Amino acid sequence: MSRPRIGMALDVDDAEGRYQLPRAYPDAVLAAGGLPLLLPQGDAAAIEAWLSLCDGLVIAGGAFDIAPERYGEPRRPGLGPLKEGRTGLEWALCEAALAAGIPLLGVCGGMQLLNVVRGGTLHQDLPSELGLSHEQPPPKDAPSHEVEVVPGTLLARLLGPEPLRVNSTHHQAVNRPGAGVLVSARARDGVIEAIELPGAPFVLGVQWHPEAVARHEPRHAAIYAGLVAAAGDRRR
Repeated sequence: MSRPRIGMALDVDDAEGRYQLPRAYPDAVLAAGGLPLLLPQGDAAAIEAWLSLCDGLVIAGGAFDIAPERYGEPRRPGLGPLKEGRTGLEWALCEAALAAGIPLLGVCGGMQLLNVVRGGTLHQDLPSELGLSHEQPPPKDAPSHEVEVVPGTLLARLLGPEPLRVNSTHHQAVNRPGAGVLVSARARDGVIEAIELPGAPFVLGVQWHPEAVARHEPRHAAIYAGLVAAAGDRRR
């Protein structure tokens, strides 16, 4: 049987005039038995055509924030750079995937986008709002703190209910969960670290980078394996 096709949007380096994506994302999909499809930016018709080719979707992280206007708040000190083109593309992909029941994994900023698409809000800057830092020093792929996994959730079925060591490279986080969003993991300081949509075939957001930290903690590989398995079920 052919590999399930997993779409992921490319970032744009405007200064260099090129698309880019950390190789850890497609490598993780390949290792899990999927086939990565890299999606450039385009109009709504192109987005619909790309999504029709995908059995699953990854919304990746990046060094930018979501505009607070998208969740009804003013911009506050500590807000980072924005990339409206990529946010617009991934917003449209996320909405369409949810509507079509396409398995979806949001990673770091992708988890935050999933929450905002569902009508939730974000902490714009953890250090200035809560006095917390979730930006670890290099190496960025090494686990730096534990999260508590909520029993009975999709995340617990994938990874087990035991505490999980994760890496941490974010300054924003989910504040108010969106409609139907279940919190499935938290850091010891209370920061939301994973969300999901119960009842959906596979909709999961994680605040860490499982594609990077899996080489230190093999349990994380089950996240991409779960996405690809759900995409395979949909393909069949």
